[in-house]
Amino acid sequence: MLRGARELARRLPLASGSGPSSRAWGVAASSRDDARESTWMPRSICRQRRDAATSSREDTRPCYGGDARNHIGLEFKLTADDAQRALRKWANAKPFRPWSLVDGDRREPTLRPVFLPYWIFDVTVSVKYRGKVGFDAGEKKEWVEVDTWRDGGTTTYDSTRSEVQVCASFAHRRDLAAAVTGAHVGRLPATGAVGQSQNQNQNQNQNDVTMVPMPDPADAALRAARSGAGPPGSVEVERYGMKRSLAWELASRRIRETERAKARRRLLESHKATYAKDVVLDVELHPGRRVRAARLPCYIARFTHGELQGVDNKISDAVHHAFVCGYTGNVAVHDEIVCQNKVRALTVLACSVPGLAAAYAFGPEHYGTIAAQTVGASAVLSTVSGIVARQFPRVAREREEAERVADEESAFAAAMRHGAASGSGDGAGVKAAWMDEPVQQRRDDVEWGRWKETDKGNWDEHKREEWAASIWQWQKIRRREREERRRAEEIMRARMEEAERRDEEKEKRWGPGWRTGGPRARGGPGGGSSSRGRDVKGYYRLLGLHKKTHRATAEEIKTAYRREAMEWHPDKHQGTDAKERAARTFRQLQKAYQVLGNQQERDVYDAQ
Repeated sequence: MLRGARELARRLPLASGSGPSSRAWGVAASSRDDARESTWMPRSICRQRRDAATSSREDTRPCYGGDARNHIGLEFKLTADDAQRALRKWANAKPFRPWSLVDGDRREPTLRPVFLPYWIFDVTVSVKYRGKVGFDAGEKKEWVEVDTWRDGGTTTYDSTRSEVQVCASFAHRRDLAAAVTGAHVGRLPATGAVGQSQNQNQNQNQNDVTMVPMPDPADAALRAARSGAGPPGSVEVERYGMKRSLAWELASRRIRETERAKARRRLLESHKATYAKDVVLDVELHPGRRVRAARLPCYIARFTHGELQGVDNKISDAVHHAFVCGYTGNVAVHDEIVCQNKVRALTVLACSVPGLAAAYAFGPEHYGTIAAQTVGASAVLSTVSGIVARQFPRVAREREEAERVADEESAFAAAMRHGAASGSGDGAGVKAAWMDEPVQQRRDDVEWGRWKETDKGNWDEHKREEWAASIWQWQKIRRREREERRRAEEIMRARMEEAERRDEEKEKRWGPGWRTGGPRARGGPGGGSSSRGRDVKGYYRLLGLHKKTHRATAEEIKTAYRREAMEWHPDKHQGTDAKERAARTFRQLQKAYQVLGNQQERDVYDAQ
C-alpha cells in the first residue's frame, strides 16, 4: 500500500507539469487513434523551436518593396550623441517644455536607430477647382457658389516634396514619420529610373541627388553602426508593409490637400471673400510618373515625463516617443509636452514680485501680513496653474479633433447635396452627387484623414493596417460602381440617340403621323402590332403588366414592383432551392423596375 502511494506521488508531478522534472524538461506529445507516445527534450530546445517558429511567421509577412537591388536610401549623418543634442535643443526651444528628458532611471532618452521604409514618387499634375465663398452679412454668412471650373495650374511634385514621400510601414503614426521627410531626401537617381529616357538620365543634375543605392539592408545597418548610430546589431531595417498602390492613394490625398489649400486661398483672393468651403478639385495626372523604394534614417526616442493613472488607479510614468531624423536632426514628438514644474515656478515668481514690491512700499510693520498673503496666493495659483498645464495638451487635441470632425461633416454633406439643383427632387440630387468624382474624392480624403488622426495616441499597427485595407477596398468598389454606371449611361445615351435617329428615318419615310397611322401601327412594313406594344425582355410580364405594357402609369409600375418584390423576397421562402429561385426572380424584378421606373430608359425599352 505504501509502495503504491509513493509510486503515485512520484508520477503526479510529471503528469501535472509542476515538479522539478517538468520544470527542467519540456513535453511534446503526439496522439494517434490507438496509442499516444511522448517524446522528451530539454526546455531550452523547446524555447528555441518556439522562437524559430515565431520568427518564421514574422518572416512570412509580405514585403512589398519589390526588387531589393533597386532600393535606395540615405545614410545616417547624425550619430546617437547628435540625436541626443537635437532632443535637448527641442526641449529648450519653448519655455514650458521640460528642462531635461529622461527615461525612467536613465538620465537621457533611450534611442533606437531605424531605417524606415518609404515609397517616393515623382509626378506632375494639372488642377481645376471650384467651391463656395462666404461673406459676412450681419449675423449670418452669405454663401455664393462658384460652379465654374477655375484653372489651378500645373505643379510638379518631385521626390523632394514631402507630399509624395509616404512611409511604407503601419507601425508608426503619420505625423511622427513625417520628421524624416523633406527636401533633404533629394531627387531620385537617374540610373534605373522608370519612365525616363537615356538623354534625360544624362542631362539630370546629379548634384541634386542625395540618395545612394541600398540593395543590402544588413550592409546598410552595419555601415550605420560604424558611423555612430548605435552598437553593432542595434540598427533595425523595417520591412515594406504597404503596397505601392496604397501608398499612391495616400500620396494623392496629400497632393489634393495641398492643392485644395491653394485653391481656397485663390478663391478668397479673387472674390475678396472672408470664408471658403466645399472646395473640390479635378486633378489630372500627367504621364511619366516615377516611383522608387527608399530607406530613410531615423532615431526613435523613448522618454518619460509626468504621471499617468491607469485603469487600476495605479500611478506610473507617462511614456512619450519622439522621432529624430538621422540626416537633418529634425524632431517630431507625438504630443506637445508642458512641464508643470516650470509653470508652477513661474507662477510663484509672478506672485512673489508684487509681494516684494508691496512689502517695500508699506514698510516693515506689514511684512508678516504681506508675506502670508503672498504665500497663500502663490500656493493657490500654483495648484491652478498645474491643473491648467496638465489639461492644456488635452484641450488642444480636442480642439483639433473638433475642427477635423467639422470638416468631415462638411465633406459628407457636400457629397450628398451637390448637384441637387440639377435634378428633379432629392433622389436626382443624391445621384448627381454620387456620380461627381471630385466631390467623392474629397469624401475619400476625409476618410483617410479620419484613419490618420482618430485616436492616434493608441496607434496599433495591425488595426491600422486592417482599417487602411478596408477603406481602400471600399473606395475601389465605389469607384468601380461609378465607372460601371457611367458606362451604362453612355450605352443608354447611345441607344437613345440611335432610337432618335431611327424615328427621324421613319418620319422621313412614312411622314409625321407614322406613330399613329403609319404602316407599323396598321401592321404594314415592319408588320404586326405597334412597336410600343412589345415587351422585348418580358419586364412588363414580370411585373404583371403585360396587358397594359406601355400604357401602364408610373404609379402602377411602382405598385406592381412592390407587390411582386414582397412576393419574391428570398426571406419569404424556405429551402435552398426555393431561396435561390426567389433570389434569381427578385434580381430580375429589380432590373425590370430599374428600366421601367426611369422614364428615359422606359422610352428606349418601348422603342426597341
